[in-house]
Amino acid sequence: MTPGTKIQPESLPTRSQVLVVDDDRLIRTLIREFLTREGYEVVTAENCRQALEVLEEEKHEFKFLVTDWELPDGSGIDLIRHVRHVVSSHYMYIVMATSHGNRESLTQALNAGADDFLAKPIDRGELVARMRSGQRILALETRLTHLANNDLLTGLPTRRVFEDMVAKEWSRSRRYRLPLSCVIFDIDYFKRINDVHGHAAGDQVLREVGRVFADSVRKSDIICRYGGEEFCAVLPETSAAQACVWAENLRKRIAETEIILDAAVVNVTSSFGVAEAMAEMEDLDNLVEASDQCLIEAKQKGRNQVVSFNKLQNAVSSDASGHLDFVFGGAVSSDAMTPVISTVTPDSSVIDISQFFLNYRIPSAPVVDHDGNLVGIVSEKDLMSVASRPNPHEITIAEVMRKNLICYPPNIPLSVVWEFLNRVSIRTVLITENGKALGILSRQSILRWLANTTWKQSGLPGVAGNASSSSSKRLELAAKLLAETSRQLTNDVEVRSEDEHAAMVIGTVSKMQDLMTDLLETVRGDCGNSCGAMSLGATFSATDF
Repeated sequence: MTPGTKIQPESLPTRSQVLVVDDDRLIRTLIREFLTREGYEVVTAENCRQALEVLEEEKHEFKFLVTDWELPDGSGIDLIRHVRHVVSSHYMYIVMATSHGNRESLTQALNAGADDFLAKPIDRGELVARMRSGQRILALETRLTHLANNDLLTGLPTRRVFEDMVAKEWSRSRRYRLPLSCVIFDIDYFKRINDVHGHAAGDQVLREVGRVFADSVRKSDIICRYGGEEFCAVLPETSAAQACVWAENLRKRIAETEIILDAAVVNVTSSFGVAEAMAEMEDLDNLVEASDQCLIEAKQKGRNQVVSFNKLQNAVSSDASGHLDFVFGGAVSSDAMTPVISTVTPDSSVIDISQFFLNYRIPSAPVVDHDGNLVGIVSEKDLMSVASRPNPHEITIAEVMRKNLICYPPNIPLSVVWEFLNRVSIRTVLITENGKALGILSRQSILRWLANTTWKQSGLPGVAGNASSSSSKRLELAAKLLAETSRQLTNDVEVRSEDEHAAMVIGTVSKMQDLMTDLLETVRGDCGNSCGAMSLGATFSATDF
């Protein structure tokens, strides 16, 4: 084929971007002219350095690379190898333009990652034909990627793609302290649709619900068909309250949509669970699990409704047998909590609080303002996330603390918190009153409370034995340990330097606090309900930063 040969147009490419790299200005201009006429968007570079800079620009999404073999600051082979090692969301078709026509050179270029060759001098007909060949391969790659990444029935992203995208959004929200909410919903009584109208009708319902779902989200939202009749959305920079409004609107849209089947027109309803990423959630799985538990609660409460995480916190299952009342009696959260013994302030530096944690062996602490009001919580993990940054002494706790906390009042029934911790993977919650942090309630502290009260009173094997004898021995042992700990503290104060006093006192007080809790719970177990609700009501604030 000779220059000037007329090319019969196929379907024009959809403005695919092409990067042309050649140190010869005339060749760059010639290729750009040929490809622009064919509908391609062409960007040029004259050496490897310029090409790499252009490739790194986010505004470009190159589908083709046409490069010369010999470049001023390297070779086309080196450039191709670099491109192939860069992780990209799509495949780039690479054409090597060269006058090297020997078999050895062609083999070297193919092994480096080239897809095709273009002989110099450039022939327009050959150039366009090879680009169209690449266009067909890219179209097939796009089709295969779509099939792999999208659900065949609804066209929504698959769960695998969803989880990959959400993992990045989770990291971004944690790094920049941005709200992130998750919504899970499913179609109510979907099995009934399959049973009455057939599976083809069920498929049509899924398609229509998926369409309404996809039409209701922003470009930044991440959605998928989560499995069966269940769908999921992660909403970046969205609070739980905003997510609930969005979910309620979607619930209404789904309910109002008439779905045309072969032999009927049906309407379906859906149940929603909504949760926002909380400080106590360690990873994305915790957030999705919390949303799923809210969905379960919505279905248990009658379906066709939205249940948010704060409602789940205070949800109580039906207990017709009265077993929970027997186990927990009138106990409230303050009966089992561990009082707060230390707090930090937002303007403290990361280095100061890291040293504070190391000295006092504290893994986390509530963050309070100068009026003592709770504003967040900071843990070793939060400090580790910024420990390697330059000038950590200039980073304040306000920049790394987590603000979205799960809090309960001290007088809420202990059974409510127990049920909540049973349903989610979160291990601890904060007990607060009038904005002040009073204590921490964990699975461990509830188990300790049960061991010291209900289990012992019930005479369970291995727990109480002879109740009277066991209580006396327990009181005697706890009292001895408390006395020994007190004497040790007195001795340490006399022999250690003043710089060591703070760490020593906090460590010893923590140990004494556990012993006092055992003493109080033992007495409470002996006197039964007549003693009332006994607890360590005081909040220790040994050190405020």
